[in-house]
Amino acid sequence: MPTGQPATKDSTSDLSGSPIAGQDKAESGMGGLPPQEDGWSTVLMARAFPKSKFIGYDFHPASIAEAKAHARTHDVAANTHFEVAKAKGYSGKDFDLVTCFDCLHDMGDPAGAAAHIRKSLKPDGTWMVVEPMARDRLEENINPVGRLFYAGSTMICVPTSLSQEVGAALGAQAGEAKLKEVMGGAGSGKVRRAAESPFNMILEARL
Repeated sequence: MPTGQPATKDSTSDLSGSPIAGQDKAESGMGGLPPQEDGWSTVLMARAFPKSKFIGYDFHPASIAEAKAHARTHDVAANTHFEVAKAKGYSGKDFDLVTCFDCLHDMGDPAGAAAHIRKSLKPDGTWMVVEPMARDRLEENINPVGRLFYAGSTMICVPTSLSQEVGAALGAQAGEAKLKEVMGGAGSGKVRRAAESPFNMILEARL
């Protein structure tokens, strides 16, 4: 279970408490690098909260196929579903929680994805975004972790975004201010940093 989720305004208590029967949760962009690779983060949450329903979306068909196989292997096929879809075009709606694990910066059109995600949430729903830890100024990121993330971003994240429509190329060191700008521009009334580690920040968006 991702360590940041308990900090997001009782999202986990809502999911694990007795009234959770109808809780629906979506994960957008569940392919890519661990821990979200091939649906693993969706599978982990489905195991932790068996009374909730989880849907994983990714635009890469092979990742969806692997995610389905992992769900069957780990006995969560009953409360998980996986679909090939872009973050700004999936069909699901009325979600209690939508998560993006280390993928918003990889998207070609993160602002378009943010707008769609906001519309897919219930009025009191929560959007949780996990992104690589970064400060807002280049000179603040010149450290061992920042160097590693800049290298990976140059070779993987930025080219991935540029290969898609819009090609925003936020990169893995976008920084909290830019990420909040993207998330808040979708109509979320409040975006806050819910938790952090030396490697990741967890942002929460609500109306």
